[in-house]
Amino acid sequence: MKLIETFNRSLNQSSTYINNDKEALHVQVNLLLKSMIGRLQDTKRAIIIGAGKMEDFSPVFFVNNFDEVIITDIDLLSVNESLNELDLNEEQKKKITKIRIEYTGLEKNLFFQDFKERLINCRTYEKIDQVINNRLKGLDQYKFLKEYQESADFIYVSPVYTQLVYNQVLRECAILRETGYPEHLIKHIEEKMLDEMPLIIQRFNQNLVETLKDTGTLFVLSDIFQVDVGSEFYLRIKNGIKNYAVMEEIYNSYKRKFGVGLGDYGLLHLDDIMRAGLSRWLLWPFNENSVFVVKLRIYNKENTMKEE
Repeated sequence: MKLIETFNRSLNQSSTYINNDKEALHVQVNLLLKSMIGRLQDTKRAIIIGAGKMEDFSPVFFVNNFDEVIITDIDLLSVNESLNELDLNEEQKKKITKIRIEYTGLEKNLFFQDFKERLINCRTYEKIDQVINNRLKGLDQYKFLKEYQESADFIYVSPVYTQLVYNQVLRECAILRETGYPEHLIKHIEEKMLDEMPLIIQRFNQNLVETLKDTGTLFVLSDIFQVDVGSEFYLRIKNGIKNYAVMEEIYNSYKRKFGVGLGDYGLLHLDDIMRAGLSRWLLWPFNENSVFVVKLRIYNKENTMKEE
């Protein structure tokens, strides 16, 4: 496996925890998907972004409601394992196309190859910037799903914004830290890459928009923050999760205190370039000790949904 694929494979395998709340997320997402199908102008092609183990949605729903379902992820091993557990008939299987995609272009640029080795000898901020900038060259032109541009009636995006590169950078920096590499230089690497993340997310979002038909719909889940089960903050969220206004108040208070995260920024950028519709807050248990607070948001290129 390539380095970014290996890292994402480890992320996909890190959560095998299942409980009723996790099943409830799956059910809620499917109900919202079902409510939209009758309002779509067309149901020829659906594309799934960041499929992973497909815990947040039902692949069966997509093959039963679309003529073609394109499932994408960098870790197709997890995708195949999950599909093999389903009782799909031959007709359903024929509808599915699986595509391995690294969504940022950093794999193409060999960003993590010799990453630590190249940085270990850098002892100034300028040298660090030089190494990183060299590995980021040309990414402004990176495209994925080029052959499917303006072809998708529906795109489903699993929570991927927080998984686009930065967590892997933090892991690499943690290894550098263990070698005794100076802390102020490690902090500079982390800050430098955090500054790059808005551009990486913008390119990702633009690729999504360019893949949609003009009449297409974008259905996005984004993990906004992680909460410890049993904490006071968790209890506030647990009690308010079904009330959108209450959750927005909690979120805005959190944002004022801690700022905008990567999951937030992905949706905020889409708000700027697309027409936003329905929003919901959901809980996604990660393990017995923590949950992700997820925001679901639906976007359109145009006013294409039938009136309810």
